[in-house]
Amino acid sequence: MTVRIGVVVNPRSRYIKRNPAAVDRLRRLVGVRGEVVTSRAIAEVDGIVRRFQRDGVDIVAIVGGDGTAGIMARGIVDVYGVDAAPPLALLRGGTMNTVANALRLPRGKPEEHLSRLLEHTRGGVLPPVAWRPTLVANGRLGFLFGTGAFYTFLEQYYRAGHDNPSAVTAVETITRAAGSVLIRGEFARRIVTPHAASVVHDGVELPDRAYLALAAGTVSEVGLGFTPFPDADRHLDAFQFLAVWGKPVDIVRDLPRVWLGRGLRPANGQGVVAHEVVITPKDGVVDYMVDGDLYASHGPLRLSVGPRVPILRV
Repeated sequence: MTVRIGVVVNPRSRYIKRNPAAVDRLRRLVGVRGEVVTSRAIAEVDGIVRRFQRDGVDIVAIVGGDGTAGIMARGIVDVYGVDAAPPLALLRGGTMNTVANALRLPRGKPEEHLSRLLEHTRGGVLPPVAWRPTLVANGRLGFLFGTGAFYTFLEQYYRAGHDNPSAVTAVETITRAAGSVLIRGEFARRIVTPHAASVVHDGVELPDRAYLALAAGTVSEVGLGFTPFPDADRHLDAFQFLAVWGKPVDIVRDLPRVWLGRGLRPANGQGVVAHEVVITPKDGVVDYMVDGDLYASHGPLRLSVGPRVPILRV
């Protein structure tokens, strides 16, 4: 049996923008074992997945970051169905590769990952997979969700990186934000402005208050080793939800705890395992991110558990 690999390349991913010739290198590597396609728009995804289904693709490999992975996962589930979905191989290459990092997948260039995948499947056997639940925010499927400080931090991160940020940009942005919080500076006010909202998780209503952030994940990490969702890995049918309401200076003091996966102190926030969350903003609009992509919701935002997807551990 020949394991066929369909490689989807996001040409706007950080690695491909810096190394456009990598697309041809990926094609040469795959050879007759599969095919390489590029996708510039969400509207193209279903057509690509149907092509893979028609061509008998056994593995869908993704060159891109977390946003690309979530979009492709949605397309695969929609076309194949949950039970017949082929496993995903995360070849990295994106601005954010948080899901790959959280699953402890090897680091490196997409070509290196593809070479290893081809070698592992040369005998016709699929490598082991990690089943990972997804979450759905207003119809958008992904692995990480956040409002408030999660959203505004990403805004500043992208701005600082001129739409091509790096891990260094992330460290600089979080260091600048933390320092600004301690001196009550203007930069901190851009990132940690509280927003009033009504929040209900699985029928349980949280107290009406202004929240610094509301976030959820089906993977434990959000980048740079920070682990706000330590219980996410223990559940295949739920996500971990985090409500943050403490004073900004107290949240900064809790960052080492979050990095170690110990969570915020109870005075600063609450984490729960949830299946559904409904967020109703008091001002009618909630800005939110899914896997690093930024959106806005007018009216209540519904967050629910999505389908499980198989991700190769290669």
